[in-house]
Amino acid sequence: MSQKAFTVVLLVFLSCVTTIYYHIRKDTCTMTKLSCFVDELRENSSFKHVINKTNIEILRSGHLVETNSQHASTLGAPFTQSSSRADRAATDLKRIKEVCKKYKGTEYDEDPANVSHWHSSVDDEHRLIYYYIPKTGCSLWKAIFAILTKQSNETDAVNVRHYDVHFRMKFPSLYKLDDDVRERKLNSYFVFAVVRHPFERLVSGYNDKLGDPGEKYFQRTYGTRIIEEYRRGATPKEIKSGKPTFSEYVEFLINPKTVKTYKIDSHWAQYYKIIHPCFIKYDYIVRFEHMKEDTQYILDSRNLGNIVKFTYKDPVTSSEKLNKFMRQLTISQIYKLYDSYKFDFELFGYDFDIHNYI
Repeated sequence: MSQKAFTVVLLVFLSCVTTIYYHIRKDTCTMTKLSCFVDELRENSSFKHVINKTNIEILRSGHLVETNSQHASTLGAPFTQSSSRADRAATDLKRIKEVCKKYKGTEYDEDPANVSHWHSSVDDEHRLIYYYIPKTGCSLWKAIFAILTKQSNETDAVNVRHYDVHFRMKFPSLYKLDDDVRERKLNSYFVFAVVRHPFERLVSGYNDKLGDPGEKYFQRTYGTRIIEEYRRGATPKEIKSGKPTFSEYVEFLINPKTVKTYKIDSHWAQYYKIIHPCFIKYDYIVRFEHMKEDTQYILDSRNLGNIVKFTYKDPVTSSEKLNKFMRQLTISQIYKLYDSYKFDFELFGYDFDIHNYI
């Protein structure tokens, strides 16, 4: 059979599958299965050329993909701009409790031995505990802590040098404290963390650490290994560059060996492995999307607004940047990436809709 004839037959077949789906929506042939089926065809070298060149457009147009209804619109209702901050905050804490209960006894139910307080910063004078996650605006809050702990004479956090807060200044943590002292502080201090959309954070981590220019340490430590493992026929020069493609970076993240370990770098580790929301009782979850409002609330509620200021502009929506990178991935990679971080999505109510990325 000629290439052209084969293409026609395959297109007719896929069209029939699509038609059947729309007429029997409640049938067991779900959209997810159809997407996986097409991905399996793509892995078969006999079909690869046709699928990549032609039928991927059918996928991109939305005919053979689904919205994950379990998570769709989880941000839409409770987290619109018109919602009150108090309602949003209460919903966050309630959801965390419910999701932790839901996954009790599963692979997401952490062993207490893995619960670390390494990412905590403590301000004893003002009774604040901040659990920080890299790439969620932690530079701002570390700068605020620098002023509160009198390690900086600045009054506006924006004037505190980025290098200083990350490499020169030291913030007390809960990590080495005796258990009873740690528990006393956790029960009596104001405890908070900052989160953002998991995929946006992964893109930010890739750009900042492994992209161009990136950081030499991360490129040497992770980038070279990623290229060597996931780029077929990589040259010594390519490996030495330490600059993997975004697709190669995602292959590294969705590898079961990477997903399961607690030694994964904190710039792309899952949230629950860093701030342990099922073990630590938080008083507030700051949203990166509402950083200015939420940060001001904490300062005002703790009577700190007269001590520290912050000049901050709400970040421009990064959906275009996110989509640019996500469209470099296959449908299968996107689903696997979501699966690797789905607990974070559920814990913090972030939406996953495959249509946004294809």
